[in-house]
Amino acid sequence: MKKKVCICGYGYVGKAYYEFFKLYNHYDVHVYDNDIELQKKYHYIEKDNSVLNESDLIVICVPTPKKENGDADISIVESVLKLIIAESKLILIKSTIPPLTTDYFKDKYKHLRIVFSPEYIGESNYYFPEPYDFNREVVKMPYFIFGGDEKDTEEIMKYFYIIAGPVKEYIQTKAVEAEICKYMENSFLAAKIIFCNEFNEICKKFNADYNAVRELWLKDPRITKTNTLIYNEDKEYCFGGKCLPKDLSGIINHSYNNGYNPLFLRTVYESNTRIRDNNKKHILMVYRVYYSKDQNINSMYLYDNMIITYLQLDTVIGNYIKRGYSFGSLEECIREPDKYFCISFDGGFSEHIDIAKKIIDKYNAKKESLIFSINVGNSIYKQYTGIDVIYDLVENEKIDDIFNFFNENRTGSIYESISKLKTIYMKSSTKILLNFYNNFSKDCKLDNLFMTSKQIKELSKIAIISSYSLYCRDMTNFIDSSKVEILNSKNELENLINEEVSIFSYVEGINNFELQKLCEDIGYKYSLSIKDKIGNKYSIGRRCNYV
Repeated sequence: MKKKVCICGYGYVGKAYYEFFKLYNHYDVHVYDNDIELQKKYHYIEKDNSVLNESDLIVICVPTPKKENGDADISIVESVLKLIIAESKLILIKSTIPPLTTDYFKDKYKHLRIVFSPEYIGESNYYFPEPYDFNREVVKMPYFIFGGDEKDTEEIMKYFYIIAGPVKEYIQTKAVEAEICKYMENSFLAAKIIFCNEFNEICKKFNADYNAVRELWLKDPRITKTNTLIYNEDKEYCFGGKCLPKDLSGIINHSYNNGYNPLFLRTVYESNTRIRDNNKKHILMVYRVYYSKDQNINSMYLYDNMIITYLQLDTVIGNYIKRGYSFGSLEECIREPDKYFCISFDGGFSEHIDIAKKIIDKYNAKKESLIFSINVGNSIYKQYTGIDVIYDLVENEKIDDIFNFFNENRTGSIYESISKLKTIYMKSSTKILLNFYNNFSKDCKLDNLFMTSKQIKELSKIAIISSYSLYCRDMTNFIDSSKVEILNSKNELENLINEEVSIFSYVEGINNFELQKLCEDIGYKYSLSIKDKIGNKYSIGRRCNYV
């Protein structure tokens, strides 16, 4: 009888391992993923998690995304382990996890035999020649690393021998060494990319051709060619994607938490942000602004870096002007990014109108250069929504009540709890969020936080008014409700200020093609995001880190 192998998680890596274990028909291969959309798309995905307990080998290929604090989130991996109750099941973790995580899991789930193996399948969209062409097919990998107890790694290797054959290298090591190896590789690739991008910028300043310099540099046999090209300069520079940013952040944070501050890696990470930001359009994004001692601003905004002082903002504006930039419209900033900058304010906070007047009085900024996104729900309907409500309720010691409302357990520090609540809130439907408001409206003390209708009308005379989500949620979910929100927001504001509202701002910049198409169909000319999609006026990036 064939041994049963179950692939848990059917993303890019999971699909590659499904194909690998199916080769030569040695194993009975199954897939488990609880994603409903994937289950609809791939009929062979198991819906019942009992397949995990029935398998001889479980290969975990689930995401380990970056938490808001920069740590690697291992919760999805652990949620899979919790489902496996059968004794002595052999587990192979292909998800990238921080050093000592395998040992932590082995100690916690003593009935399981857990091995970690770093993964090299990637989503690169260019050709790799031999010997680098293993990024798409597992079987082409020249070596395999297995970290864990020797008796467990020995047994897992046998699952690979029979498919990958005798010419490969099979390496057994400690789990922690295998875990660090994966972070070391991705961190090195990140550093190499940054190095090349830095020299690309240096070449520009000296009127030199980076590609010519690169070819000369690569004559040295000690330098390899991989990761040295600067691809399409109409796209974002340096590194992005699902792996390098979150893995670099992960090893920085976990190293720091264990007593070592990796300053070089921090510089690489910060350089990536700096170079990518330097090549963005100069559209600044502002949330809260502190400008008077009379303001009573919740300290939670400080923790989430959602507040800037007027002095800081004024300094940034002054620096732009010293560098030869002028206040410009959104269209001018897109068309001539080396000449113009503008400022967009999200949230419709009451202090925004005072800040607009200060900027106009001091710099004579034209109306089109100041964009204010108004949440109709907060300002006109007085149905308070979003992270502002959570901050207010937490400050009023209602955090346990919020967790009870969402039927979730509170975990970690106050800030980790807020982060969890924010994620839950963002993914909720409008019906749930309306119930949330009705349940907590009596506890909210936000009456003076947002602009009134009168203030919005006054602001519209000196600045551009744009619209925003009514419920401050992730609008890529419940798309039919999103259409209603986007349309109602536009109509309400246009009726109020008696002029066209042509710009929409996505909550936290979250959008997809469907949402972009909705904005276009409803009649918006532009949509503001955070991450820029070059040439797409319905996903225009903004700068968040400019202070």
